Amino acid sequence: MDSTRAITSKEMMKIEQRAHEMGVTRLLMMENAGAGIAYNIVRVYDEQGRSIKGCKVVVICGLGNNGGDAMVSARHLAYHGADVTVILLGSMDSIKTEEARSNYSILARMKSSIKLIEIKYLDDDIKSIINSADIIVDGIFGTGIRGDIKEPYASAIDAINSSRAYKVAVDIPSGLDPDTGYAYEKCVKADLTITFHRLKNGLLIDNGKASGNVIVWNIGIPPEAEQ
Repeated sequence: MDSTRAITSKEMMKIEQRAHEMGVTRLLMMENAGAGIAYNIVRVYDEQGRSIKGCKVVVICGLGNNGGDAMVSARHLAYHGADVTVILLGSMDSIKTEEARSNYSILARMKSSIKLIEIKYLDDDIKSIINSADIIVDGIFGTGIRGDIKEPYASAIDAINSSRAYKVAVDIPSGLDPDTGYAYEKCVKADLTITFHRLKNGLLIDNGKASGNVIVWNIGIPPEAEQ
């Protein structure tokens, strides 16, 4: 299997569906993705001679599986001793997938290690939390972006870009088209993007302008799922 070949978002959806049917469930892929995000954040800090313990990590989640991946990363980062705040751009009732709801319900039980916030808009307090972060995990859209970016997502992207934090995008920076590489007016400018299974066409075209450094991370999809 050529792990360097870039694919479209539709191809990735089909591969994930075949993997799910083979028994590598979407919940398992989400767990592997989120664990990979956390692993790479810890690795970057280790390489800089720094510890993740006590670092202020703000994980910003949309309502789909990209947000679910970010939720898993929050749990793993809490294990490493990070000071984790998860901001859900909406309410638990509006989370779109079973897998993301499952992971959000776990975070809701982690009352001593994770601060969980549900918002419908960004007020000054939320902007201050984002601005004061050491690390921000962008789990807003991923490959699911369609059409113009509305509130509260637009303000969240602005707040991310205004922060001096180290910014990590989940799969693809929010606001970057995964197929064409087109950057919307509101687009996260990441320092690191961790994309899953294969490079997405949009990341290849973007060439680091919005994505920063890109890591392709294995989430356990069998080679047969590509056939």
